Amino acid sequence: MPGIDIQLLGLPTITRPDGEGPQPRGRKAWGLLAYLLLHDMPTPRNQLAALLFPDAYDPLGALRWQLSDLRRVLGTRASLGGDPLMLRIASSRVDVLRRLVPTPGSILSAELLEGYDFTDCPAFDGWLTMERHRFRHAVETAVYDGGLSALANGDTEGAIALATRAVQLDPLNADFHALLVRSLMEARDEPEARRCADRCRGVFAEELGEGLPAEVQRALAAPVVPSSTLPATTLTVTSYLEAAKACLSAGAPGTALSHLRVATGLAQRMGDRALQAETLLALAEALTHGAGGRGAEVADLLHRVLSLSRNGDPAVRSAAYRELGFLAVQRGFPASGARWLAKAVAAARALPDQRAKALGVMGMLATDTADYPGAVVVLTESVRLSVGLAAVRQEAFATTMLGRVHLLTGRARRAAVELDAALALVTQEHWTAFSPFVEALRSEAYLARGEDRAAEGLADHATALAGSFGDRCFMDAAAHAKASVLLARGDVAGAATWIDRGVQPHPWYRWFRGRNLDLATTAAMSDNPPQALRFAQELGERSSRYGHRELTVRSYSSRALLGDDGAAATIRVLAQGIENPALTEHLARRHQL
Repeated sequence: MPGIDIQLLGLPTITRPDGEGPQPRGRKAWGLLAYLLLHDMPTPRNQLAALLFPDAYDPLGALRWQLSDLRRVLGTRASLGGDPLMLRIASSRVDVLRRLVPTPGSILSAELLEGYDFTDCPAFDGWLTMERHRFRHAVETAVYDGGLSALANGDTEGAIALATRAVQLDPLNADFHALLVRSLMEARDEPEARRCADRCRGVFAEELGEGLPAEVQRALAAPVVPSSTLPATTLTVTSYLEAAKACLSAGAPGTALSHLRVATGLAQRMGDRALQAETLLALAEALTHGAGGRGAEVADLLHRVLSLSRNGDPAVRSAAYRELGFLAVQRGFPASGARWLAKAVAAARALPDQRAKALGVMGMLATDTADYPGAVVVLTESVRLSVGLAAVRQEAFATTMLGRVHLLTGRARRAAVELDAALALVTQEHWTAFSPFVEALRSEAYLARGEDRAAEGLADHATALAGSFGDRCFMDAAAHAKASVLLARGDVAGAATWIDRGVQPHPWYRWFRGRNLDLATTAAMSDNPPQALRFAQELGERSSRYGHRELTVRSYSSRALLGDDGAAATIRVLAQGIENPALTEHLARRHQL
């Protein structure tokens, strides 16, 4: 049977091979179809009726009428019935369920059910608002990724077109501006690159009170390849790679980056594509994990690695995919992260060390997006592989991430076991730079079990160590731990200092800042409700964009306590499917859900 195309982004429409055909009658039918397609589990009829027809005399009757209309439109291609209600459509193509692959000539709309308003259905409107944020962000990310790929493959015209579109979609994203400027510089159009940078400067000054983002400044500067009289040989390049690795282990990222830039210059002089890919990968990893690089510069390097190694070493390709996934996770691009990490695992099919690393990042993504059972599965496998390989650092990383899952789901005793094991591994490996992250989480596990003194000692050590390394991720984690300790003993003023640190803009890892926004909301709830509401609203908008589902639920919960009736109606819908006993208890305590 010929398939049908269902378009929900932009002005919604259903198209058949023989023409447009009948369409759903009105916004409620479109809303019902969108919910059934996007909600990944069967839904009870009474819940759908309450969502879409809260004021109807006969909500279930109204739902039956709309279901009849959808059956008319979808015809024999669809099976729609039961309670809970399930929709199956044969041979259908739904735009929001397919991977978005923009081309330079395509115009992607970023609005779900564009033009339709559901403010008279508060619960459904809350769900739709969250989905609109999520898909708008997914479209922006797809356009950005497409521009990076075009640039890495030498298609500067395509890169400029896609970067321009990305900037139109989100004018306050520094990475998008950096990609546009970088693409223009690559096309040798420096005057236009400078004009774009000036426009970016004006937007950031007017909207945020900030200067030209550092990422754009770096893009505007011509790339510097260190001059060297050294012989361009494999041995020389390998020597610099080894020296850089030693510097990174010793906590000297600046020196390591200098060595790596020399190595990339030498590899480029040699014209050896495999060696160029290896050096660019090492540089990207050092920028990401040693210097906090999270933007277009690092992503560009990784896309160039993939372009150079198209038929090359699977370990290099897997690592590049993994690092792109890691960037996507930390920047809050879950759909993009999932795609890159799936590629990383596939490329590492015969490489257990690379597979362990990719699964570790998959566990991060699953945790951030509130798939806690899935996180436990992949992190446990990462630990198992790491133990078999005697890969101590990877074992420590995955074990720490397991501890984080147990901490977030209210299993403080299990979290303590995992985090103590991770601390022992970190000590064994002399991995001091990673210690503040593990210590911050362990501090919270102590606090959850009422061991306040131990919690405070570890929080103090974690904040001092994270500050000395200048690692924003670990600083945000340590600030949450320290503020939590102070709030537990009633020192609201002292906690405010650490909360302020944790909610600073431009985080390296957006989930951690979201968690600090949630803590800030709770801390301000009784003494400063207007400030608490501002925190909660910002958290809701950002977490829904970034796919941080539990943080979105928590933001709506706080808004409901602060008098937002629309948010109160949405909590149950947003929380559905999140398997977290701690969240269930939290919502029951607050709202008797």
